[in-house]
Amino acid sequence: MIGVAIECVTERADVIVREGDDVRGRATEVVGHGHTRRLTALLERAMESGGVRPGQLSWIAADLGPGSFTGVRVGLATAAALASVTGARLCGASSLAALARGTPRRRSLVTPVVPAGRRESYVGFFRTDARGRGLLIGAPRVLTLQDAIAAILQTRRIAGLSSVAVVGPGVPRWRDELERALPGSTAAEWRFDGLSAADLADAALSDEGPAAGLPAPGEPPTPLYVRSAQAEERVRHRISASVPITIRPMRDEDLPGIVAVERLVFSDPWPESFFRGELSERLVHARVAEREGRLAGYAVAWLGVGSGHLANLAVTPDQRRRGVARALLADLFEEAGRRGVESLTLEVRASNFEAQGLYFAHGFRLAGLRRAYYRDTGEDALVLERRLTRGV
Repeated sequence: MIGVAIECVTERADVIVREGDDVRGRATEVVGHGHTRRLTALLERAMESGGVRPGQLSWIAADLGPGSFTGVRVGLATAAALASVTGARLCGASSLAALARGTPRRRSLVTPVVPAGRRESYVGFFRTDARGRGLLIGAPRVLTLQDAIAAILQTRRIAGLSSVAVVGPGVPRWRDELERALPGSTAAEWRFDGLSAADLADAALSDEGPAAGLPAPGEPPTPLYVRSAQAEERVRHRISASVPITIRPMRDEDLPGIVAVERLVFSDPWPESFFRGELSERLVHARVAEREGRLAGYAVAWLGVGSGHLANLAVTPDQRRRGVARALLADLFEEAGRRGVESLTLEVRASNFEAQGLYFAHGFRLAGLRRAYYRDTGEDALVLERRLTRGV
């Protein structure tokens, strides 16, 4: 099958035309901030050099980010338009997952780095197994150099890995400092000159799914921006603040609605019998969040002597990023403090980036890793912990 991979989320754009494993055509150019102006010409040049017409294409791959906001949008829009015209399959992969997947290292922590401005970079976290297969172990973050080093050291510890490979076009400007903190971590020199459309094609066409930080088979390509537009966040917070949230105890009559949400948002949902059994347990703290009288979310935690565990927290899709999870966590922290709980733990999927961002913002920190914990996808679970003080 013949296809095109469009890699343009940094200042260097790379487009390849590939048939099977063979590259038939290629066009590469440093476009700076000229993605909108230059990408179509690069695509045409790659197609011409490969002697391929649009109607021959079976697949089209785009980088989903993170990277240049404009580059991500232009690349994906161009790929989608071409797929619409030709009937080719549209697919994609994140820049970080493609970098990690292509890195030739085994039994290592692989940390791809893509520039995100003058002082920051997008940083990803993957581990490679004995076969060199890359597995996601955490959400991408926007970090400064010192924060990146601290995060790499912490992730290496919880993953139990001694070898570290920091790769990608964001490394050269940080290389000296990385080598001082993590000797040998930049020795691979992998993709220091820029992202590769060949890596993108390999990742986008694979069927490894969420465990590798890639879209699930059949899932439509969705851009990964990591940080939302500030204007969008301000509008969302203003609207959410105008409609209050009520937190109350979970009751038996809530369970049909809760189970419906559970099946909608989780691939491994709790059955109704599990929730019903939890409601009768003395150590269980089960709460429902309502907005305008309608179910907006719920949480179930086990609060024992000195320690607790957040077992389940969900928000209805229409209420996400509108303060519901924050309200449920605030209620949990208050009750945990009242009961004298000193620490709270939870498990979260490595691919659940939104949840990780929420928990990190509320004081949770990495405490461990459960490998291949989720049976449906084979993903790792991150164990997070938050230390509490009395009354907090």
